[in-house]
Amino acid sequence: MSMEQSELTLTAPDGADSEQESDPIVSPTAAPDAPQAQRETQPVIVIRRTTFNYVFIAIVFLLLGVFIGWFSAFRVDRANRAWVTDAISVAMAEQADTFAGLVASNRAPSLDDPTSRFDVAATSEYYRGSAEATVEMIEFGDFNCGFCGRFQAETFNKIIETYGDQVRFVYRDYPILADTSVTAALAARCAGEQGQFWEYHDLLYANQGTFNQAGAFAQLAGQLELDVDAFNTCVEDQRYLSGVVADYNEARDLGIRGTPAFFINGRPISGAQPFDVFAGVIEEELAANIDTPDANTSS
Repeated sequence: MSMEQSELTLTAPDGADSEQESDPIVSPTAAPDAPQAQRETQPVIVIRRTTFNYVFIAIVFLLLGVFIGWFSAFRVDRANRAWVTDAISVAMAEQADTFAGLVASNRAPSLDDPTSRFDVAATSEYYRGSAEATVEMIEFGDFNCGFCGRFQAETFNKIIETYGDQVRFVYRDYPILADTSVTAALAARCAGEQGQFWEYHDLLYANQGTFNQAGAFAQLAGQLELDVDAFNTCVEDQRYLSGVVADYNEARDLGIRGTPAFFINGRPISGAQPFDVFAGVIEEELAANIDTPDANTSS
């Protein structure tokens, strides 16, 4: 059998009607005809452009509204958080100030801190100025002290002349330099017994260095025309020794290390400072009292 005879040809039987059912011979190009017919019969959804535009715009506005709402809520939340933060900061600052105040009030006063306040008694009956003054200035001094003498010569009288009855100046004894310091303190109090304390006080500071001379204190009493015999008896009997010792003990308890030492309404000033230092504290204390008359006026 030749190669040509191996070819198989399928044909319809002779005499068969071409439209009669028979085993179909399917052509590769005939299959898609049925689906195509089916597609042509399915309905088609048509969206008009105007409707599509409306839907699109609605979606855009919806998204925009969501974003604006979120952003506004974020800003409000951020503002609220800022307000809360500020409130907390203020509260913490107030708490810190309160705590600092409590610490300061419980802290022991220091002679080196001019803002400290000591509880110092003005036990001496001898003072300059007015008993009603709102500013009380107390000096612990030693009549042998050169710095006390400098304060007396350069500052003391200026304070009295400047502030007059606005300040009550009290002198207390802290005799730490020599035995004659105690005798001088007794002599001033004995002169005070005859109404001449401040005059004798001034003479003692003006005559420092003479206290070891025989009869030095009696001689000063004679200059003031005191009853010298009564004066000498007072000094020899140490009539006011207990008062001098009381001043000494309080000065020591306050921690005073040298003279002169001052307290202006309890605020400490150490040493013979310039007038401006004392005036600054006095002015502050005067200003703190609303009932105080104007400063820098002499009586």
